Amino acid sequence: MSEAKAEAAAPSKKGKLLLIIVIVLLTLLLAMGGALLYFIMKPPADGGADEAVAEAQAHDEKKEKKKPKKKEEGVPPVYEKLQADPFTVNLSGEGDSVLQVEIFVELADETDKQRLKEMQPKVQSAVIRLIGSKTLDEVRTTKGQEDLARQIREQINLVLEAEGKDEGVLSVNFTKYFYQ
Repeated sequence: MSEAKAEAAAPSKKGKLLLIIVIVLLTLLLAMGGALLYFIMKPPADGGADEAVAEAQAHDEKKEKKKPKKKEEGVPPVYEKLQADPFTVNLSGEGDSVLQVEIFVELADETDKQRLKEMQPKVQSAVIRLIGSKTLDEVRTTKGQEDLARQIREQINLVLEAEGKDEGVLSVNFTKYFYQ
């Protein structure tokens, strides 16, 4: 009877070994197929190395000029306060109406933040002139505040020479808003 057990155990060891060999061969076959597919699908390299370098440089120069910016997920927003103290501006119209507002702007990237700092006096002047052109009735309403924020964004982007929607100032945020 012990001979029967020995004979039964032997085929199962051979079966396991055969199964392992088949799995290893299938894995190698799949790996080679994947590598072959990669090389087939890979775009061909046209021209020599000099052409590739020249093309890359031209692409970089074009990218710098156009400067398309898209917010990447996970990247924190870039905010900058327009000036240390809140803007206090006399409003147009009758009476002694004043608007006091603290403004933070959301910028597309750190480059725009640096550009904003360089152009700070011009930006502040444009914002003061814009606010001063408003009446108390215009700045009291929610719609008036939204319009003012949009107009401030447009004015700053003019000063910064930002061309696209995703360049320069992306949003204007009032953190203090007091009128009288």
